[in-house]
Amino acid sequence: HDTVEDCPPTSFTDLESRFGIEVANVVRELTDDKSLEKAERKRLQVVNASHKSPSASLVKLCDKTSNLRAIANSPPKNWDYQRRCDYVTWAATVVAALPYKPEKALENFWIAVDSAEIANANDCLPTRQAQNVALAVLQRKALRSGASPKQAEEFLVRFAQGSLFGDKHHG
Repeated sequence: HDTVEDCPPTSFTDLESRFGIEVANVVRELTDDKSLEKAERKRLQVVNASHKSPSASLVKLCDKTSNLRAIANSPPKNWDYQRRCDYVTWAATVVAALPYKPEKALENFWIAVDSAEIANANDCLPTRQAQNVALAVLQRKALRSGASPKQAEEFLVRFAQGSLFGDKHHG
């Protein structure tokens, strides 16, 4: 999907001749205008996400999932904690605006968000703060699974007390 913008001199005509008009059109839909500043390109991805076709939506969703997995497993060396957090937030904003999000693909995206946030916290924050991030991720997962806010909070309290696993030593 990034071929035309990242691999010059590849053109849409090249893609049409090799992969057909349908694939070329999806790439066309997802290609950023590299003449714009990076911040503007990122803003436009959010603005334009809601107008994507189902095929382009799925590619965008999978791309953001892949990028988040990379941030979790091999983040860019020069990206500090805040930059990684900003990317996770931006990716979630783009995905939220997409009109077509198959359930399983969206589930995989949220797993990647959670992994990126936990890895980022573990890599960059003191232990107690990293634990708080992990607890927030657990709470969000409980809410996504259908728990009410009260149930999610009760789960976290039991988890923190160690009572979820029958640990009588922690209360």
